[in-house]
Amino acid sequence: MLAMAKNKKNDVRVFLAPRSNETSYKNFLSTIENGVDYAIVEPHLADDGKKLLSKEDKLFVWGNKETKKASWDKMEEDDVVLFYKKGAFVYAGQLLFKQHSKSLGLSLWPPKKGEKPWTCIFFLKNLQPIHFPIQDLNEISGGEYSMGMVQGFMPLKDSVTEKILHKFGSTEDFLKFYAVTSEQVERGELEEASNISEDNAHREAQMLLLKIGMMLGYETYSPDRKQEAYGESLGSYSSLRELPQRYIGKEILTFVRKIDVLWFKDEIPRFAFEVENTTGLRSGFQRLVQLQPLQTRLFIVAKDSDKELYYSILETDPYYKNRPSFRFKSYKDLEKFFTEIDRSEKIKKVFLE
Repeated sequence: MLAMAKNKKNDVRVFLAPRSNETSYKNFLSTIENGVDYAIVEPHLADDGKKLLSKEDKLFVWGNKETKKASWDKMEEDDVVLFYKKGAFVYAGQLLFKQHSKSLGLSLWPPKKGEKPWTCIFFLKNLQPIHFPIQDLNEISGGEYSMGMVQGFMPLKDSVTEKILHKFGSTEDFLKFYAVTSEQVERGELEEASNISEDNAHREAQMLLLKIGMMLGYETYSPDRKQEAYGESLGSYSSLRELPQRYIGKEILTFVRKIDVLWFKDEIPRFAFEVENTTGLRSGFQRLVQLQPLQTRLFIVAKDSDKELYYSILETDPYYKNRPSFRFKSYKDLEKFFTEIDRSEKIKKVFLE
């Protein structure tokens, strides 16, 4: 295993890391935005990595496939990494430690069938959210980065880094200039996606709910099995091909079979989720309330800005008398819950192996 050597140079290099690929979204949430526990990676670390990383409360880590090792080899301590997503760089951090290890990569991001694992791993410090449009990079570079997106992990040309330092004085001032507000951070990925495409945000939220349900041990169902999110079909995480009807009466079946995600235990729908935008909120209520006689917990998942409308609908009949059964969760709430469950699963796997 290759561990990182101490950076002895005074200048800092900048690396560009794409995370706009939808299949990497889950990894980004769990290992960059929320971080991972030391216990998950400790069995796979070299001795110098254990000595350095055991001091950290949370570890923020990313990686690349073997095809990007030549670029990864150039990284040194304190180098800056900019994470790209859909037209802008959204996170920045500095290199803390790196290690070449297949087992470490597999412990963090098990690949889908047929995919190569990430083996070029790097840990970051001083992570911060930013919003640095790629158009600004093109302007600063004098047209050297006119591409519409970042398509692979790469070092920024030294000449462009020099132009950034000339313009801003230091990398710290550069990142400070493009720092975002706490309000922008709290909005979350799905919230942003919903402003661009309601359909994409809807499917992505469904996917997270299906994965969470399976991790918690429920049987999961979605009527949208053929739809895709993050490069996978919803059907891959909908364990039930047909809606269990033992406890669901024929008179409400038409409503219930259209609910976005259901979690079952012993054929009883324990949790029901409707992912809605403003115009569909009332329809979501109408479908969910049909399950109230079964004491199903009923959830509306929507943008945080829809919370006021949610409560106004909850004050009307027939929902008012059933209000203890209803709950509102924002997209950000869902993302946080997913990352916590995902982290718990990884820790449990380490402990029980």
